[in-house]
Amino acid sequence: MFRIAVRMLLGDKSKYLSLVLGLSFAALLIAQQGAIFLGLMQRATGPLQNVGQPDFWVADPKTRYVGEVRPLSESDLLRVRSIPGVAWAEPFYAARALCELPDTSFKTVQLFGIDRTTFIGQPPMMIAGSIEDLRMPDAVIIEESAIPKLGGVGIGDTLRLNDQRAVVVGICRATSGFESNALVFTTFQNALRYVPQPRNSITFILVKSKDGADKAQVAAAIDAIPTLKAFTGEELVARNTEFIIVETGIGINFGITVMLGFIVGVIVSASIFYQFTVENLRNFAVLKAVGARSRLLIGMILLQAFLVAIVGFGIGVGLAGVFSWGARRPGAELAAYFPWPLLIISFFAMLFCVGAGSVLSLRRVLTLEPAVVFK
Repeated sequence: MFRIAVRMLLGDKSKYLSLVLGLSFAALLIAQQGAIFLGLMQRATGPLQNVGQPDFWVADPKTRYVGEVRPLSESDLLRVRSIPGVAWAEPFYAARALCELPDTSFKTVQLFGIDRTTFIGQPPMMIAGSIEDLRMPDAVIIEESAIPKLGGVGIGDTLRLNDQRAVVVGICRATSGFESNALVFTTFQNALRYVPQPRNSITFILVKSKDGADKAQVAAAIDAIPTLKAFTGEELVARNTEFIIVETGIGINFGITVMLGFIVGVIVSASIFYQFTVENLRNFAVLKAVGARSRLLIGMILLQAFLVAIVGFGIGVGLAGVFSWGARRPGAELAAYFPWPLLIISFFAMLFCVGAGSVLSLRRVLTLEPAVVFK
C-alpha cells in the first residue's frame, strides 16, 4: 500500500514539483531568517567573542549591552586587584572614534584599548605584524575587514583618530560588532589620548582568578563592591541578547518573517495537497472498497506528506546553508550563523507545515464513501 501511495504522489509531476518548490521556499525562509537573526545576536557580542582570556567582565551592575556602559574608575580597578583569589585585573577600553582617511574622507571606527604590558584583551588572531608592535608610539592594529572601509590602508600608513596621529602596525582578524564599524586596537593609554575622556575612563575590568581559587567566591567578593558586578561571558551574552530583542525591533521583524515562512508552508501544502487528494479520490475509494481501513489510508497520506516535507526541507535548508557559508567568510558584511539546533527546529517546522496542510486531505479521505468509485 505504501508503494501505491508513493506512485500516486509521483504520478502528477507538475503538482509534485509545485508542492516541493513551495515547501522549499518556506524552509529557506525559515532557516535563512533564523540564521541571520542568530548572526546578528552574535555580532551584538563581538567584543566578548574577541576576548577569551578573562573569567569575569567587571562592569556596572545595571549594564545590559556592551555598547552602552557606565565607565569605571581607577579606584575600582585597584579594589578589584586587592580581592583575594584575583590573579590579575586589567583595564579594557571600548569607544567610537572619528577616523580621518588619507583621501580626506572620514569613518566612525570602534576603538579598543588594551594593557600595553600584558596585552589582555588583544585580538584573537594576527594576520600581519606583531601584537608587541603596539608598544610603538601612536601604534594601532586594524581588523582585516576594515582595510577597504579605511581606504585600503596597510601597515605603515598613517590615520588620524579624532585629529590625533595613528600609525598602522598590524592587521588582525576579529569578530565585527553590531554596527559593523571598522575595528581598531591600540594600547589603553593611546585610546585615552585618542578619545576625549570623562572623569572615569575604564569600560570593563577584565579579571582572571588564581589557579585553585573558588570563582564563585571571587565573583561574590567583586559583587560586594556596591558599584561593581562580575559577569561571566555567558551572562553578558544573555543580557545583550535580551537587550537586542526587547529594546529594538529586530526580534519582532525577524519573528514576523519566520512566521510568514510558516504561513507560506501551510497554505502551499494545504492547497496543493488537498487538490492532489481530490484528484485521487477514486483511487482512495477503490482502496476503501477492497477493505483498506482508515488507519491505513491515514498512513498513506502522512507518508506522502512526510516524503514531500523531506525533499522540500533538504532543498530549502541546503540553499540556506550555502547562503550562511558565504556570509561567514572573513570580512563579510552580512551576519549569518547556522548551528545544528536551527537545523532541527527548521525540520520540525516543516513537518508542522505539511501536517497542518494535510488535515483537510485527511478529513476528505476519512469521510469518503467507497461507492464513489461506481459513480
